[in-house]
Amino acid sequence: MSNHKIAVAMSGGVDSSVAAALLKNKGYDIIGLTVKFYKRRENFSFPSWADIKSAEKVCKILHIPHILIDLKDKFNKNVIDYFVSEYLSARTPNPCAICNQKIKFGILLKEAEKMGCALLATGHYAVIFLDKKTGKAKLGRGKDPGKDQSYFLARVPSQKLDKILFPVGTFSKVKIRKLAKKFDLPVYNSKESQEVCFIGNGKISEFIEQYKNIELDKGYIKNFAGAIVGRHNGIAGFTIGQRKGVGVAVGKPVFIYRIDHNANEIYVGEEKHLYKKRFLGTNLFWLQDKKPVPSVKVETRIRYAHSPAASKIILKDHNRVEVKFKKSQRAITPGQLAVFYQKKLVVGSAWIESVLD
Repeated sequence: MSNHKIAVAMSGGVDSSVAAALLKNKGYDIIGLTVKFYKRRENFSFPSWADIKSAEKVCKILHIPHILIDLKDKFNKNVIDYFVSEYLSARTPNPCAICNQKIKFGILLKEAEKMGCALLATGHYAVIFLDKKTGKAKLGRGKDPGKDQSYFLARVPSQKLDKILFPVGTFSKVKIRKLAKKFDLPVYNSKESQEVCFIGNGKISEFIEQYKNIELDKGYIKNFAGAIVGRHNGIAGFTIGQRKGVGVAVGKPVFIYRIDHNANEIYVGEEKHLYKKRFLGTNLFWLQDKKPVPSVKVETRIRYAHSPAASKIILKDHNRVEVKFKKSQRAITPGQLAVFYQKKLVVGSAWIESVLD
């Protein structure tokens, strides 16, 4: 048993609750932290009042203190402003990756340290292990391939990994629910959240108009040949690969394959138009001791739901890479995060800037 005091970021869900229970069961001194991220109106906030009360109830069952931390202003500045700006620029943002980098393992980690906590634990499905050669902490995929969240953690600096714990990362989701029931935690059958946390079931375009107090500019929807086939109410909220909600009826399924920010136009085509092999990545974030040599083989994941695919990184300069897949990939999307793996190890990431073919 260690005498380390550990803070656990508790959302009120089953994963973070079991993370706290596992650490408590090992004899650690635990503090439960729940962050108030966002409040848009009286009947919508994240986390919801029900989530906060759920986290509080779990802490009482585990006999650990529960502390509520208000980070709404910092969340707005670091996450929501970025989210809105990206969509207005015809890019598809990744708010979870930014939140993990700047809020959870940035600001919240500092708050935990101020409370005398040596470590911050969360309910993420990922694994941290020590490199036998260097003794440094490395980020790896979670055991459950269907729940692995290493993708969203790829922008967390490697020097912070030795201050972080992922207690559920070596378990499957099924096992975590069984453990929650074993620990008599009422969240054992809690539902999974699928939406953007600060939007819920609402439309992204409506959220952006409300947040910025603007009305999005309407524009044309064109087909692969450049002919007008419809109109849109603003490019914000649309994404590459989207089929539902485009508002175009041409007698066959069509997908968004390009969004032109300057012309305020959306282009739709057949699914075959979505498949590309190369993209330019910027803001290279390398988690290894040395950046890649002129080229290195990796598996690249271009969105959370994408299976890592065989590819090659070609270093353009200290900040940019060209990524070339062995086989064409569906819907490579500017604004999304590309994460690079070697086996189960996360070796780096870059933001998708543009598709090259």
